[in-house]
Amino acid sequence: MNGASQLNDTCSSNPNALAFLDPSPVGFHNAFYHVLYSDMRSRSTVDYYVSNQGAFFGDFVAAMTKLERIGVNMPATGGEIRRDCGVPN
Repeated sequence: MNGASQLNDTCSSNPNALAFLDPSPVGFHNAFYHVLYSDMRSRSTVDYYVSNQGAFFGDFVAAMTKLERIGVNMPATGGEIRRDCGVPN
């Protein structure tokens, strides 16, 4: 089952369920990379990171740092954690 199907099943069967976009949100795993590798547009990037783990983690840190700078919209800053996946609170 792909991520979109899993998310749809989770939300439609229980709108109060936590729905992770990644089935194992606390770690990296092969399923995530399989999707990227199956697309020719991203295959060379996957190959690069497979051969250079240091580059991957360095780029990952840089990306997370950039995301931190733009801010995450949490409830205290006007964001929301939805009680129903398909409907804003």
